[in-house]
Amino acid sequence: MRKKLFRPAASVGAFILFSVLLKGQSNLNINQLESLLASDKTVQVVDVRTPGEIQQTGKIAGAWEINYAAPDFAEKIRHLDRKRPVVLYCASGGRSTRAAAQLVQMGFAKVYNYTGGMYEWKALRKPTVPAGDKTKP
Repeated sequence: MRKKLFRPAASVGAFILFSVLLKGQSNLNINQLESLLASDKTVQVVDVRTPGEIQQTGKIAGAWEINYAAPDFAEKIRHLDRKRPVVLYCASGGRSTRAAAQLVQMGFAKVYNYTGGMYEWKALRKPTVPAGDKTKP
């Protein structure tokens, strides 16, 4: 008996869309992120979580706080330097992946997504600063 391969069109379409969105951005694990932050002082780090999330857990030192779900997300992102590298992160990588795709479409040269997000950062006991803190790493 032959098995039929069933691939719903929606799943294939979603995969293609996701692949297109990832083009132009690079995913970083924790080691790659720490290495990039240590070696390149021009990196702009952006926390795309909600203000409430940042208030609860803190953020990576020096990170801009730009809520991906806010209606003014694109306007606030325009304040970043498009020529300098940008690292985005959220709680676990979902929102930052979508935000990274948007930055690529906006013409940012180097866009990175920290896939572990704040969940991994905190689990590994990495340092955080309070919401609103402007301290650089």
